[in-house]
Amino acid sequence: MSIFALPVLVLAVLAVHTINVAALPQVLVYTKTAGYRHESIPIAVQTITSLGNGSLTLPSSAIDPSISAVRWSTVNTEDETRFHNLTFLSQFDAIGFVSTTDQDPPLTGTVLDDQGLRNFARYIEQGGGYFGIHSAAATLFGAPFYGRLVGAYFDYHPQIQNVSVKPVDASHPSTSRWPADGLRIYEEVYNFRSDPRNLPSPAHVLVTNASTFSDPGVNPQGFRNGTNGPSPHPLAWWRQGGLLDTNSSTDASVSGVGGADIQAAGGPGRAWYTSLGHDVSTWQLDLFRGHVAGGIGWVLQSSTARSAHGGSSNGSTGTSSQDTTPASSSAHSLRPARLHLPAMAVTALVVTLPGLSVLVAQIRIPV
Repeated sequence: MSIFALPVLVLAVLAVHTINVAALPQVLVYTKTAGYRHESIPIAVQTITSLGNGSLTLPSSAIDPSISAVRWSTVNTEDETRFHNLTFLSQFDAIGFVSTTDQDPPLTGTVLDDQGLRNFARYIEQGGGYFGIHSAAATLFGAPFYGRLVGAYFDYHPQIQNVSVKPVDASHPSTSRWPADGLRIYEEVYNFRSDPRNLPSPAHVLVTNASTFSDPGVNPQGFRNGTNGPSPHPLAWWRQGGLLDTNSSTDASVSGVGGADIQAAGGPGRAWYTSLGHDVSTWQLDLFRGHVAGGIGWVLQSSTARSAHGGSSNGSTGTSSQDTTPASSSAHSLRPARLHLPAMAVTALVVTLPGLSVLVAQIRIPV
C-alpha cells in the first residue's frame, strides 16, 4: 500500500518515477579592468543579468525565437581569486569577459594571475563556454591561449563615431533580427592584430562595418601582421571546437605559450565575441540586446555545457576549498532529490526560496 506524506496546502503529485527539474544554466560575468574602464560596464552587467532571469523582455523583432525562452543565472565578479578554484569555475556553463582590459603597452597590469590563467585554460579545455564583449579582446595579452580563445587581440580603433554595422551571417541567432542595411550606432570600430579566420578552428564572421566612416590609422581595416585583411572586416564572430588550437600558420600574436608557461589546446565548446558595446547608448538598443542574448544563448546551447549533462560539473577538481558555491541571481530554484531506503523509493521535489525550503511532495512507493 502506498503512503503519501503531503504538507498542508500543497498539491499532491502522484508518480512512480523521479521528477526531473533542470537547473538554470550558470553564467559567470568577469568585469575586472587593469587598464581603461568603460562607463558601460554597469549597464552591461544589468542587461546580461536581466536577459538571463527574464525581467528584460525584448520584442520579437529584436530577438531570435530560438533564444527568446533561454534563461540563465548570472554571477558577476571582479575578484581574480575566484579563478584560483577550478571547482568554482566548473559550475558555470559559460564564462564571459565583458569590457575587461589589460595595460598594453607595457604589460604592467593584467586581470588574471598565473594560477587563474591555468584554471581558466583548463576550464576551456574541458568544454566550458566563452563569450567576450568589446575590450575582452584587449585583455590577457601575455597569455596567447586567450588570444586564440577570443579569436584575435585588439590593435587600435579610430575616434568613436556614428557608424553603420551590418550582419554578414543572418542565420545566427545573434544577428538574425538585424536589418540587412545595418544598425546605426555610436561606436568604436576595432582593428585587430590578426585575422580570426586564420585560426585552425576559424572564426565565422557575423558583423562587419559599412565603409562610411573615418579611420586615419596607418593600416585602416587591416591587421598588424600585414596589409589590409580580406573582406568583410570582422567585428563579431563565433567559433566552435578547437578553441585553443594552434599550428604553424597561426599568427605570432596568438601563438606560443605565454603566461605561466601554459600549454593549452583543444576546447570542444563554443565561443562568441562581439567588438561592439563601448557606449552606454549601445546597450540601450533592443537590437544590440538581442545580439548579446543571441550570442550568450547560443554558447549555452552547446552539447558540452554543464547544463546539457544534468547540471553536473565537467569533472574537474578545485585547487582550493574556497568559493565552491556561486551566488545566484535567480529568485528561486527547483531541485530534484532522490533517497534510497530499505523497501521503498522516495522521490521529493523541493522548492528553495531565499532562506526557506518547502517540501512540495514526498511520494513513497513500496519496491
